[in-house]
Amino acid sequence: MDACYGHLRVTEGSAQASTTCADVASTTHPRRVGTVTTMPRQCSRTGCAAPADATLTYQYGRSLVWLDELAPERDPHSYDLCERHAGRLSVPQGWILEDRRSVGHLVGVGAHRLAG
Repeated sequence: MDACYGHLRVTEGSAQASTTCADVASTTHPRRVGTVTTMPRQCSRTGCAAPADATLTYQYGRSLVWLDELAPERDPHSYDLCERHAGRLSVPQGWILEDRRSVGHLVGVGAHRLAG
C-alpha cells in the first residue's frame, strides 16, 4: 500500500523521495490527491463565525495593543478578529491601541466616524 507524507512516498516499509504526491493513488479520497484545501480563519471572539479580517497582538508589560492586517499564518500568541470586532475594539484605560492596518481599510470601515 502506498501513502504520501509531504514529499516522501512510503511503499510497504520503504521510503523514497517524490516531487509530488499526485503519483500516489488514493482510494479513500480521490479528489484530495495532490491538492491542499485551506479553511478560512474565523474570528477569535466566542460565538462569532465571521471570517477573520485583522490580527490583534499585545505586549502586556508596555500596555500596548497592535491591530494589523490578517497575518498570513495563525499564531498562538495573537487573536484573529472579524471586521466588526476589529472596528469596535477598545482597550483598557491606560493602554494604547495602534491600528496599523492600511489606510484604505480604515476609510471603508470608519469613514462616518471621521466626518465629525
